[in-house]
Amino acid sequence: MQLFFWLLVFFVVYAYFGYPLVLVLLNKLLPYIRKNQTISEIAISEWPTVDLLIAAYNEGKIIEAKILNAISLDYPIDKYNIYIASDGSTDQTNDIVKKLAKQYHNVHLLEFPRTGKSGILNAAIKSLKGDIVVFSDANTEYANDSIKKLVSNFARTCVGCVCGRLIYRNPGQVVSGVGESFYWRYETTLKKLESNIGYIAGANGAIYAIRRKLFTPFPKNTINDDFTLSMKIVANGHRSIYDDTAIGYEDVAPSMESEFKRHVRDGAGHYIAIIHLLKLLNPLLGIRSFIYCSHRIIRWAIPFLLIILVYINYQLIESPLYEFIFYSQLAFYSIALLGWGLSLFMKLPFIVYIPFYFCNLNLALLVGFFKAVSGTQKAKWESTERATIVQTS
Repeated sequence: MQLFFWLLVFFVVYAYFGYPLVLVLLNKLLPYIRKNQTISEIAISEWPTVDLLIAAYNEGKIIEAKILNAISLDYPIDKYNIYIASDGSTDQTNDIVKKLAKQYHNVHLLEFPRTGKSGILNAAIKSLKGDIVVFSDANTEYANDSIKKLVSNFARTCVGCVCGRLIYRNPGQVVSGVGESFYWRYETTLKKLESNIGYIAGANGAIYAIRRKLFTPFPKNTINDDFTLSMKIVANGHRSIYDDTAIGYEDVAPSMESEFKRHVRDGAGHYIAIIHLLKLLNPLLGIRSFIYCSHRIIRWAIPFLLIILVYINYQLIESPLYEFIFYSQLAFYSIALLGWGLSLFMKLPFIVYIPFYFCNLNLALLVGFFKAVSGTQKAKWESTERATIVQTS
């Protein structure tokens, strides 16, 4: 039982600290890999055709700002089209897109009955003709050169997917939003290290691009389309890299509750994705399987490992060492619970904030797992309260 206890401790520590250290070592020990992945030195002789695809459901409040932001981006106009795939929108979304389509010849509306994002993307991709497809969310504001930055990476034929950098803004200083920004910076560091090796563990749907010919239709119950598609490209042997100079901006969810619901939905989608990405569990795939299992599979197991750790620790409590560890765990979770209570009234101090966000994130994963296995997590997404995109120079 003691051996099993320390094995679980190892996996928890490895997921958040050990794996990043391994990536650092790989980057240090394999400099030739990092050199071979340098994309910026390769010049684009001719810009390929690009389709920017935005799936939208009842985004009437922000879709005009999104389209105007997309139109203003620095990319050859004769090789650039913007497609809004409307998932049965019932508000003014379609009317706004139609109005802008009359003003700008490269803006197009694709109307579909309510299906869900993955189904909409499956249908919309058939209308696209560009060499490169850039996927974006309706609430993501792109920096002026983002598409050029993304596309320049495809100068290397081995690259099949490129993920840009999403920066979270938190104008309302939502407590969970502070953690989201901190956690996202941590994830960004991992992506940079993985990208140097050639394979990031999943793209972000707000800002990523693929070669159109590599698109594979999503299974019916897909929730995390961005993760599933980018990892299928990796499973099929193509490089998936991260470019932190291709930047998009989003505001965090306006409340702790809506942020939690988003994490629950993502969690359910991740567990469902395991079924669609069984190929990547094959250790014979080498570094691709290692990155996927280390960054994702072990991380998704953490909520269950934490519960088992408390139970086993209690069984070993007669030993002074294990008694100390047990009460340390209880103190950690008590601080997290206190953080939840205090967050309703005040800004959390750092010592309370870290346990709170860690537990909040893993609780969302746990809820997401049960929603996935029970089939209660809907594949169709609902439009959430969002801030208006603000144009920046």
